[in-house]
Amino acid sequence: MSWRYKLYNIQPEQVVTIDPINDNFQPFVEETAGGLNEHNFTADALDRTHFADDAALVVHTSQANDVREGMVGYDDPSGANWVTIQPVETWQTFPNTGLTVTFTTKATTLYLCASFNIHCGTNWVNEGGPPGGPPPRPPIYKQLGFGYLVAIRLDGTVINETILGSGDAGVDDFQARDFVTGDGTSVTFGRPQGGGGIAGARLPLTVDAVVEALPGEHTVDVVVMNIKGSMRTAASLSTYIGQREIFVLELVR
Repeated sequence: MSWRYKLYNIQPEQVVTIDPINDNFQPFVEETAGGLNEHNFTADALDRTHFADDAALVVHTSQANDVREGMVGYDDPSGANWVTIQPVETWQTFPNTGLTVTFTTKATTLYLCASFNIHCGTNWVNEGGPPGGPPPRPPIYKQLGFGYLVAIRLDGTVINETILGSGDAGVDDFQARDFVTGDGTSVTFGRPQGGGGIAGARLPLTVDAVVEALPGEHTVDVVVMNIKGSMRTAASLSTYIGQREIFVLELVR
């Protein structure tokens, strides 16, 4: 039995009430009723096979590593286990890539959490191409656009409180100026002036939520909105998700 202590030191001639008495008994009742902790066992005494499936918290996970062998840079997915973010203006999902998990549970409270990295090239755009090259130099597009919205989706419904970004791309005042480069290339949204999403060349992100779940099968996944389909590492390329993990913790105890 672990060390447990009473909460109140009842003194002689003190008026005795029921609440302090019950609170003093509670730590010891917890021990005899199965409220055990690390003080009750030696490190090598037990393993998971000694417990019932619902003896502790249940966790469901899915993840993928960012394999970086042979990569040229942050805007080059070659040799990497990256997931492509398409240049489309809708919520995107990524099944079977470490960004979704399906499980069956009883009615309980769930803690949902996902962490991942978004790669969108580097933090600059050189409209005239590399310095020192012969004119007209072709443009280099690295990180352009209005950013992303990211969130967690449960059984096909986006959980609004998990959205990073404004969450209302339909009414946000996205301002931009098109421009034409020296070689005559027209760039749409080439100079974004603002927007409601999160933007950057390399974004480490975490989204989470606590929800109540009905019994049955559930699917939790990460969703990304590429606002106006404009974030890209080059005029014709998509952006990517690198290292990633999602887990669901059943708070059954």
